[in-house]
Order: sequence, then structure tokens, then C-alpha cells
Amino acid sequence: MKAVEDHIEEAPNEFLISRRVALGAGIGAIFAPVSGLVATASAATATDKIKEAAKIDDFLKNIPNICRVATQTVEGPYYIKQSIIRSDIRDGEPGRTLHLSFQIVDANTGCKPVPGALVSIWHCNAKGQYSGYIHNDPNFFPNIERVNEKGHYPEETPERFLRGAQTTDAEGKVSFTTIFPGWYTPRAIHIHVRVYLNDKDLMTTQVYFPQEVIDQVLTLDEAYKDRGATIFTNENDMVRRQSGISGQEDIIKITVNDDGSLAGFIVLGASHI
Repeated sequence: MKAVEDHIEEAPNEFLISRRVALGAGIGAIFAPVSGLVATASAATATDKIKEAAKIDDFLKNIPNICRVATQTVEGPYYIKQSIIRSDIRDGEPGRTLHLSFQIVDANTGCKPVPGALVSIWHCNAKGQYSGYIHNDPNFFPNIERVNEKGHYPEETPERFLRGAQTTDAEGKVSFTTIFPGWYTPRAIHIHVRVYLNDKDLMTTQVYFPQEVIDQVLTLDEAYKDRGATIFTNENDMVRRQSGISGQEDIIKITVNDDGSLAGFIVLGASHI
């Protein structure tokens, strides 16, 4: 495991945006409750239920990828300016195993693969906590007054679970072994991604999961079901809404392996290589 410092300036931050939105509209006006959440079933049927939920995603996976530029989004308040070079980022965190692959392509050249790019990812654990910030309560809206001028929380704890980076191969691909993320207020379940090439910041974005799979994992899997489903969905997520995203281009394609682990894949297009 090797850690390298990132020398790229931080991207715009969701807390700098959400401060204005929250004060202007009020949290209740931003997030309407979502009805029809999935009821809890027995753990013995969890994998089958998740497989059933992923069937619609199996269909989407067979549709050829359209070359799109990945939407530039914010890096979030839990960004740590360090890339830990490793493929397995779990560090013993409990949760549904997720084998996650990315392909980085050049959207200006017919989606040609981009080899040699550093792909850095980070996300919260099953309880909705980020490494470095585990004292933050994921059930409550974060205290915006604690963030600095760049929209970041000050680091509080030394662990670095669910953070890592890999370099793309000749096909522009990287793979990570992680867990399915949990949720925290006020965000839909997501993974943060930053991509660099020759010290140039190619993109900062966030990727999401099919809502059907989210609902099943949260209500059926042991690591998540104590907290249960979340009212913060892809449809009402503040970052997706502020970015103007309404389609499926930022949704990870999910399948379920025979051992019950999840396999995820998404193509991210860069526009200024």
C-alpha cells in the first residue's frame, strides 16, 4: 500500500453550495419524503432479492455505452488530499462486497481508452461514515459551520478505510474491491471519483447506484438493515439536481455474482485531455 500526496487544487465543494441552498430554501423544502420503501425480508433471501432488483440493470448493461463526458461535480467535504495506491480498499469494513471497475475514455476521440490515468475513489462505510471523520453522525445534517473556506471538514481521525487509487491499464480500466456504501444525511448513496493524468486534473465526479439495488441492499443485508432504507434517493439528491443530471449516465451498472458479491462497471468520459 503506497500513499502519494495529491498536488491538484481541490474542486468546488458541495458544502459551499449546500450552505446557500439550505439557508435560502430550508432543508425540508429541498428533500421531500419518499414513500414506498422496501420492507425488510429474511437474510436468507437477501442475495436472491438483490439479484431480482439488478435484473433491470442487467438489461441496461447490454445496451452499448454512448460516449458521454462525465459530469463535473463537487469533491465533497470528506475529501483527503492523499491517494493510497491499492486495489482492495476495504480495511476490514463490513458490508456487501463490491468489485468495482471503471473505464476512463477520451470523449473527444470517439471514446478511445486513456491509459496511465490515476483514478482515486473514496466513499462512506455501511454506517454512513467516512474514514478520517468517523465522529460525524450520519443521521443528521452536517454542521456546515464547521467546514473551512474550501468546504472541507478538518480531519479528525487517522484511519483511511474505503479510500484508494489505481492507474488505468492499456484499455483505460481500473478495478477496486470495496463494499457497497451506506447512506448519510442528506445524500443519495454515491462514490467520489477524481481522475488525474500527468498531474493534470481530468475530472472530479460522483457515481451512483440503481435505486432498486439500493433499496434491497439496505433492507436485506445484515451490515445495513439496522439503519434501513433512506429517503435520500438518486431522484432528489442535491448534487445530481444541481448538476442537471436526470439520466443514467452516472449510474453504475450492477450485476450479482454467484457468491452474492456485487460487480459494478461504469465508463467515464474526459473532455480536456
